[in-house]
Amino acid sequence: MNLAGALLPRIPAGGSVAFVGGGGKTTAMLTLGLALGAAGRSVLMTTTTHLAEPGPGPLPYDVLVRPELAEAGGGGPLPRPGGRPALLVTGPGREARKVAGVHPAWIPRLRTAWDVVLVEADGSRRLPVKAPAPHEPRLPEGPCLVVGLVGLSCLGRPLDAGTVHRPDRFAAVTGCAPGAPITATHLANLVRHPEGLFKGAGPDRVLVLNQADRCAAPPGGRWARALAPLPVLLGSLEAGDGGIVWLEEVP
Repeated sequence: MNLAGALLPRIPAGGSVAFVGGGGKTTAMLTLGLALGAAGRSVLMTTTTHLAEPGPGPLPYDVLVRPELAEAGGGGPLPRPGGRPALLVTGPGREARKVAGVHPAWIPRLRTAWDVVLVEADGSRRLPVKAPAPHEPRLPEGPCLVVGLVGLSCLGRPLDAGTVHRPDRFAAVTGCAPGAPITATHLANLVRHPEGLFKGAGPDRVLVLNQADRCAAPPGGRWARALAPLPVLLGSLEAGDGGIVWLEEVP
């Protein structure tokens, strides 16, 4: 199974795709965007928070810089599709080697010009798992498929700032004590809790359990069935050179 095949049928009509949660969001967004572009779709990728700067050298997508889209009331013509997928940013981020994204209010308007709009709507400081702060995530306005990511490398590791982004929020949402090992039960609590992984999301949701190659005993079918009807994908989204190693739906 590839990410495009898993997610494309679940995107609501006229909607976008937002990636939230822990490690793998940027890889998932770029992988999906390039796959859809190769299939002939016009694809716009962006963020409502911030992203790492695109790397130097030839890129398989165009980079569009539109500072006026950082605020809801910005003006100017909307960016239009070219021949390749595009990454839309508004300028340098507040942190070094980061770029800033668009205001969430722009996403529905951008969606009218592009076949698919993909949005990284959350930050995790490259840690495998997180729970959102009160101001997070910055979901797009309008219909949206929300893809929540959890990095399974967190399992068995202690709840601390080296493993979890916003560990105090994670403890409150999951019931895991600070310093205690993170278990699959804690991850299920994170997924179910209204202030957890899918905070603010509508009914269109998919859970991606990433980094399964770094986990001796990833959650299986019984764990996934307890979250029904939420679709659960298990796999490894990043190899040494990027891309999907494998991905499957947990029955």
